[in-house]
Amino acid sequence: MIKAIGRFIQRGERWFGYPLIVLMAICAFIVTINPPGMFEQIEYKTLDARFQSRGAIPPDQRIVILAIDDASLAKVGRWPWSRDKIGLLIERVIGDYDAAVLGFDIVFSEPQINPLEESSRLLTESHKSSPDVNAWLETHTSLGDIDGRFAQTLHRYHDRIVTGYFFYPLAESIPEKAAAKIEQERKRLESSAITLKLMAGEIHSIPRMAGMAGNLELFDKAVDTSGYFNFFPDADGMIRRVPLVAHNGDFVYPNLDLQMLRVALGWPKLSATIGEMGVEQLQLAEHEINVDSTGSMLLNHYGPGKTFLHVSAADVLQGKADASVFKDAIVLIGVTAVGVYDYRPSPFDATFPGVEAHAASIANILDGIEIRHPDWMVAVEVLGVFFFSLLCGVLVYRSGPIVQSASIVGVPVLIILLAEWFFLEYGIWMKITYFIFGVLIATLPVTLMRYISEVRKRAFIHDAFSHYLSPDVVNELARHPEQLALGGEARHMTAMFSDIAEFSSFAEGMEPEELVHFLNLYLTAMSDIILECGGTIDKYEGDAIICFFGAPVAMEDHAVRCVRAAIRQQDKLASLREEWADEGYPEIHTRIGINSGSMVVGNMGTAEHMNYTMLGDHVNLASRLEGVCKVYDVPILISLDVHSQIRDVIACRFIDRVRVVGRTTLVDLYQPIAECDELSVEQGQMFADYREAWEKMIARQFTEAEHVFERLVKEYNDNPAKVLLNRVRGFIQTPPDEDWDGVNIIMRK
Repeated sequence: MIKAIGRFIQRGERWFGYPLIVLMAICAFIVTINPPGMFEQIEYKTLDARFQSRGAIPPDQRIVILAIDDASLAKVGRWPWSRDKIGLLIERVIGDYDAAVLGFDIVFSEPQINPLEESSRLLTESHKSSPDVNAWLETHTSLGDIDGRFAQTLHRYHDRIVTGYFFYPLAESIPEKAAAKIEQERKRLESSAITLKLMAGEIHSIPRMAGMAGNLELFDKAVDTSGYFNFFPDADGMIRRVPLVAHNGDFVYPNLDLQMLRVALGWPKLSATIGEMGVEQLQLAEHEINVDSTGSMLLNHYGPGKTFLHVSAADVLQGKADASVFKDAIVLIGVTAVGVYDYRPSPFDATFPGVEAHAASIANILDGIEIRHPDWMVAVEVLGVFFFSLLCGVLVYRSGPIVQSASIVGVPVLIILLAEWFFLEYGIWMKITYFIFGVLIATLPVTLMRYISEVRKRAFIHDAFSHYLSPDVVNELARHPEQLALGGEARHMTAMFSDIAEFSSFAEGMEPEELVHFLNLYLTAMSDIILECGGTIDKYEGDAIICFFGAPVAMEDHAVRCVRAAIRQQDKLASLREEWADEGYPEIHTRIGINSGSMVVGNMGTAEHMNYTMLGDHVNLASRLEGVCKVYDVPILISLDVHSQIRDVIACRFIDRVRVVGRTTLVDLYQPIAECDELSVEQGQMFADYREAWEKMIARQFTEAEHVFERLVKEYNDNPAKVLLNRVRGFIQTPPDEDWDGVNIIMRK
């Protein structure tokens, strides 16, 4: 099954490569416009990482947090405090220190017990009261009305105080008391509603206030305005957004932060435009606040907890606080003591106080540095994901490893750097998760497809060449299959044909099993040398070995490699003859013919049965030269084409000029002897004398040539000299025709 899939992928790669890329790009596009929750959570984490890489930034000094912290609880007592202490805080912060506005991230939802009334009740129940005591307590009950005095304090600064409340969204289980509370407070809340421009039939997308948990009516009536302090953390509990508006019925209400800003800035106009897709615009005076369709603002966090100025409530109560920090300040009062306040994690801090999130929200709007995700960036993301996916998929599909790596790794890195630049320079959130997803989903399937195809190709190459190529060459082909053009290509190569002389005569005297064993010994020894030199074995034909150099891996020195292999074969055979003589095997000699030139090489046959082989006229000449060796009684013959490539490396001797069967072109024959630095002076002189005698013969100076050939035969017993001596003597007896060109015509193959 797996092999069948591999074959299908390899055969269909060229047909469904591009469609696969387009399909994956479309998938990335769809995911981008309909983001799954998991992807959004990943993207949020990348946004957190951008905050962390940026680090903390200086906070707005106009905002102060009046913190009911651990030190305050230690000095004043456990929370909740008596409201007379809260009233004193109001007197100090607004009356004495002249703060611009004081906002409460606290609710006062239950009445505080009047200590005098409580004392009267306890005395009555214990039967220890007296008429005088009861009369005094009743007369002075107002002295214990802490809530009344607190309401008076609130009213005294009614235009500089914003009380807070908490609302229940429609989706939540709503207590009856909370549902009733919002009905009771509807009229008062409507006075704080914002100017609304409704472009759709109804208000939707923004949170709906279905119930509320707020302050005692006594307190709410004492001040001009109030605002909710809800947060809606993301799935991981992180505070990243502030819901600036919510609605109930036909009215839209601002949160605590906006209400405090309205008070601090002198009640500028606050308006919202709501369309079919939700909130389209939220504007405070001349400043347009960047919000999403739900009316929520992305917080630009300033840093971890206590980045904003915190002043301990105990210090204010004891008169130890620096009054100057409160002058014209926007002051938020909230509980920050560990174990008392409701904390949420932020990108900078795992225990981030909610009151500081309100401070960051107010500062963002004042400074105009809220994080933005504008509509044009959404368009860039959607279109960019699609086109980047296509681009990277095509690059991976059509390019080499370097471009592939750059596409799979480099493009995401580039996107991350671009997103970081947008974030740091302009406070714009560019979503990178979908870009990276698009790149991966478009490139990984294509990479897998190419990998399977390459594995198939390498397996094919290994199976096709491992039996007649050296392991190094096979590995090189597997790494670079582009060097192999299946189906045939023209290359300049060197071909070698070798054959055992008089094979038939001694083969007849051997048993078949013995002959096969002997041939295997011979063929193995000769083949090993060919493969070691980088040659390719074409085929075996009985005792003959046909091979070539220069394919499938191109070699500039293919002629040198081939001739060296032939010389090594002859040297190896000489040593084997000594070994085989002791074992009773016959003495054998091998003839080798070598030629270079343009040849057609490739896999030829059918799709299922093929052979990597060579064809061409130059191949045929190599075969002819192997037969011509018998004429001159030499072990190796090469052509002039080969000699011209190796003469600076391997010393050769000229043999003759011939015309072989089936070829009209003249062929100069050479016999390779040894490496140039291994040729003796005596050998060099003998070969020069031989060439001189041959030239005399060509010049029809037969007698002079005869004398030289006779000497060479006598002194060196040289086989080619013997052949040419007999030819010269024949010319002396019967001179050739006048148009004789000195070429020896070989009539047999």
